[in-house]
Amino acid sequence: MSVVATVLYEDKMRPIDCGSYPLHDLVMRIVEDDIDGETWRLRKRVDRNARKGIGNILNDLGRTDLIAGAGRLFVLVDRDRIAAHLGVAADSSDAGLQEALRARSDAPDKVQLFFLLPNMEGLLGAIHDCDGSVASSSIQGALAKNLNDRDIVLNGARKAERRALRDCVRARQPGLDALARSIAALVGQEAVAP
Repeated sequence: MSVVATVLYEDKMRPIDCGSYPLHDLVMRIVEDDIDGETWRLRKRVDRNARKGIGNILNDLGRTDLIAGAGRLFVLVDRDRIAAHLGVAADSSDAGLQEALRARSDAPDKVQLFFLLPNMEGLLGAIHDCDGSVASSSIQGALAKNLNDRDIVLNGARKAERRALRDCVRARQPGLDALARSIAALVGQEAVAP
């Protein structure tokens, strides 16, 4: 199985995760919800790359062709401060921000951009609002940017039996939903390609 896409994430990954990145694992579980696939197979098809900051993402867009290879490059960033980093108006539309980001790419036809609203803490809040029982003892630490607590909350949301929670989160985080749908469509195309 070949890699068909790489996802760049603005957030960082804990160094002791031994290859696991809970945000990517959650995205793969959401994709699996759509295609009735197997998470381990999806992991072989879709790489993850936690970039530790928007500056690194912006630099990497100039190397889209190299990073994406023969596949696609998906980028998930926080919506709240991206305009300032791009030097555009704070009230820019999502389409305007995507255009500004795509303009930095050396292969704009290979890149798709998605936003967390307003940021990672917004995603964590959506998980808590959709099901307050998920990692309830860790949510305050997660919202305060404690990486261990963040990962506990994300891992709780990706459990197989929490499909209703993920559906609720998708409704509150359209960027996350669109990312999962784009990956599902790409993986589905690959499954039927000659």
